[in-house]
Amino acid sequence: MSTPPTPETPARKSPWTVRRIVLGVILLYVLILVIANRRSTPVNFVFFKTEASLFVILLLALALGFVAGWLFDDLRERRRRKKDD
Repeated sequence: MSTPPTPETPARKSPWTVRRIVLGVILLYVLILVIANRRSTPVNFVFFKTEASLFVILLLALALGFVAGWLFDDLRERRRRKKDD
């Protein structure tokens, strides 16, 4: 049996936390996604047309979705604070 940690013997933390494992799985998935979607495809951005890798297009859509969600969450938080005042 092991003794509980005392101030003289600090507990050692494992480098394998849930957060790091999930991050590793996500990074592996992104790597597979990049390899599977290397092909270039035409893209119409309304004001101009170009060709880009399908993965770049997916990342752009993901980033735009993240920014839009962040902005709408910020607006909702401002409205809530204004309503509470």
